[in-house]
Amino acid sequence: MAVEFPCLNVRMVPREKVVANTYNPNSVSADKMELLRQSIADNGFCCPIVTIYDEDEDLYVIIDGFHRRLICEPEWLDIPQVPVVVLKHNLAQRQIATIQFNKARGVHQVDLDAEVIRSLLSQGVGEEEIAARLWIDLDTVHRYKQVTGVAELFRNADYSLSWEMVDE
Repeated sequence: MAVEFPCLNVRMVPREKVVANTYNPNSVSADKMELLRQSIADNGFCCPIVTIYDEDEDLYVIIDGFHRRLICEPEWLDIPQVPVVVLKHNLAQRQIATIQFNKARGVHQVDLDAEVIRSLLSQGVGEEEIAARLWIDLDTVHRYKQVTGVAELFRNADYSLSWEMVDE
């Protein structure tokens, strides 16, 4: 029995209305881009570009699929209409989804991963939730905090003495 999901409603939109987000830490090598071009040329879009719709800008902001979108440019395949799925995510949900999609597939740039973690923390997403949603341990969350600025991110932390004074 097939299960239908309302969020999987794919629509075709002009490629110029589909734009990159500002936080994606994923990168793809030139040979993998060529492989992606060949795959889309041979197989079409097996996975639509995952987006949110920004009503103010009248644009679709990519959550996942930036490189698929890039392949649609004239210098690659010149595809004028691209398939998108539109989610209704806030910024934290979008950033989490981007990392989830990327980690399920490939390699990350640690400094950009750390910046997303910093952003999630500043939006009030807890360390435990970040660890659980991104499939990383708390030590990794803490290491990412160090990369993006220890003082700011640990500002409100409760500290205890690392040793006690003992009278002899």
